[in-house]
Amino acid sequence: MFDFVEYDKSESLRDRMDDAGCVFEFVVLSLETDSLVGEATHRQALNGLYDQIMKRAFDWHYDLIKCPEYADSPEPSLDWELEKAVATPLSDAEVASLMLTDNYARGPLALYGHFREPPYGTEFKSGESEAQALFHEWCDVLGLITNDDIEVINWVKGFQYKFTSNEEAIPGREPWSDYFDSGLEWWGVWCLTIWNPNHRTLSALIASTTD
Repeated sequence: MFDFVEYDKSESLRDRMDDAGCVFEFVVLSLETDSLVGEATHRQALNGLYDQIMKRAFDWHYDLIKCPEYADSPEPSLDWELEKAVATPLSDAEVASLMLTDNYARGPLALYGHFREPPYGTEFKSGESEAQALFHEWCDVLGLITNDDIEVINWVKGFQYKFTSNEEAIPGREPWSDYFDSGLEWWGVWCLTIWNPNHRTLSALIASTTD
């Protein structure tokens, strides 16, 4: 049995990312036992991420229905068929690419490119230096730290986009949540879990958006 506790540093970081226009949602959990971490544990982190997404969605809905014009708005819902998700562990080289910021591009594993350039852009008062500083802080909180022997699993590899080609598309590989519908139009989708044995943190990140 695994006990998870949300990592306190994530709250202020999440607010600053939201203020800048970043579209990633994430959760960071602390593993309290010395038990081994396997794929099932990573899936538990994704369930924790689902809980985080729905909490924020219901908080938003609660504020929305205070306005009489939107009083009858339906409650948020999200299909989350995690049993259909396929785990694809990343190689050491792929993990290293997640943390790159110099000469970035929005490739399949260019995390900074998607952090920096959602469809409607991001705004950082101090420009690129501030953007990179916030990204590196986020990586630290997630446990994406060089030389920490981290394990990263990709849960959305091979999905087919609707309006653009995807060279990595895998025939028959279907999205396991409608959360990914908007990102699969063209911008892309993300869903990773990250185990850092040195910090004993297990994090999960997700993103899906369009214009």
